[in-house]
Amino acid sequence: MARLLLCILVGCAAAAPAAAVAQSSDWDRHWVVCRNTQRDHSMADVVAACSALLSSRDMDDFDRAEALANRAIAYRVQHAWRIAVADYRAALRINPDFEWLHAGLGATYREMGDARRAIGEYDLALRRLNTRLAETAAGPARDDVATRLAFGYYGRGLAYAMLNDNREALPDFRAAVRGAPDEPEMANGLCWTLAVLGETLDEARAACDTALRLRPDYAEALDSRALVNLRQGRFQEAWRDYDAALRLSPDATNLRYGRGIAALRLGRTAEGNADIAGALAASPGLAATYAGYGIRP
Repeated sequence: MARLLLCILVGCAAAAPAAAVAQSSDWDRHWVVCRNTQRDHSMADVVAACSALLSSRDMDDFDRAEALANRAIAYRVQHAWRIAVADYRAALRINPDFEWLHAGLGATYREMGDARRAIGEYDLALRRLNTRLAETAAGPARDDVATRLAFGYYGRGLAYAMLNDNREALPDFRAAVRGAPDEPEMANGLCWTLAVLGETLDEARAACDTALRLRPDYAEALDSRALVNLRQGRFQEAWRDYDAALRLSPDATNLRYGRGIAALRLGRTAEGNADIAGALAASPGLAATYAGYGIRP
């Protein structure tokens, strides 16, 4: 009687059928796996969960675009790039103004080796992200946009670097470091680009030092700083950086070639020639690559 009176006064929800409860539980579980926020699910499970969600006719457009984008990321990790492109394109047909979809598509094209298409997508993403940043008040939301913007600049910088267009890559890497100063990959991108260009080498060294402070076992940053050291005539430091990088990546022939150059500059001719010969036996194009940097044995 008391329950009946309460229901008359405030209303009582009808008990959900068991099938509906189970469906709701499956829906929530699929979203947890599809979003993979904790990065604790396999990519195959993410694809399956997102696909299960996408098979429903009850999804609104926003949810459908999110599920497509999350599945695209999983396909990228699996190197199924063409399927990832299809998912990003499908999501963009739903909402062409989602800047993070353009950034994801740009990253996919870059991973496929299509730098020019990547740059085009990053251009769209960065234009929208800059507009969003200008419209967002200070606080966590603005910080999130700023971080996304930094990663967008970093991605476009990598795409320009793929084309050996370091002059265009440079402002992107600088913008990336300003937006995300605690990301070692971005600091290394700036260091390497300046080292290859042979410009503002103190700025390059500071960027490499930052990358190595954040990740001491970062072979790529040791390689970048070693090139800076060669440029500045600090040959013993260059040799130490190349040697440390080789201990981390013993099969990297470019590191062995660089260490050989440093040894020659130090007057250790036999040691240097042995490193260079071994590197060129495995990677004959290294001599032309380093000559392009203006560095020859």
